[in-house]
Amino acid sequence: MASRPLISLDVHAGVVRPLKTAEVVARQILQEIVDSGLGTGSSLPPEASMMATYDVSRESLREDLRLLEVQGFITIRRGPGGGPMVGTVDPAAFGRMASMFFQMAGATYGELYDAWSAAEVLVAELAARHPDAATRAEAMAPFTGDGPVTEESSMGTQAQFHAALAALAGNTVLEITMQLFGQIVSHHAVVAGDPTTPMNEVFHDHVELARAVRSGHPRVARRVMENHVTMVVDYLQQRPELARDRLVAWI
Repeated sequence: MASRPLISLDVHAGVVRPLKTAEVVARQILQEIVDSGLGTGSSLPPEASMMATYDVSRESLREDLRLLEVQGFITIRRGPGGGPMVGTVDPAAFGRMASMFFQMAGATYGELYDAWSAAEVLVAELAARHPDAATRAEAMAPFTGDGPVTEESSMGTQAQFHAALAALAGNTVLEITMQLFGQIVSHHAVVAGDPTTPMNEVFHDHVELARAVRSGHPRVARRVMENHVTMVVDYLQQRPELARDRLVAWI
């Protein structure tokens, strides 16, 4: 185990510095994507047009685009008819990047579990407080256990449950953060052993949570989620490599 983190958490370190030209233009391109309402798969303007718009050379433009491509914000089609296209906010990529940062910063699984648990409890309460009952009912419909459920369909729908709760919370930053946590925790839940081991408990908790959220009962949702995340954490930390004092591993 590392004696100290490889990344400095000094709040004054590296906060203020001039942006490189490539970073400035990359931010302008990203802002244009957002302002134009371009969705995943939408083509960006031709290279020559972008060079003129941003007043950069071909080499500089390609460096700008590579910065965005590495983050998954765009993809580059190769060959005839190719070019840059809008990518997507991918929680898998976000989770992998965050887990690497956590590892280098010396974060432990105990810290990860505590942060994830606190955030999930908050999300459950906020979801149940969503003011539109019809929206709550629609979002929770796949998880209330009212229809026929097979093991395969249960595992498939439950994988989306926490994302649906986060979407109801009404906070985009919190929603994306929960995707980050969810990607890391879900990854470890799978590699920790047979992912069906706690499925009965998970399914029961999700049904109870979904019904509490649908009915608009925030205190019930909070209590059930507290019990749920405690069960999941207890399951994960049974594995020596996922013990609370171990460093978070890059997934």
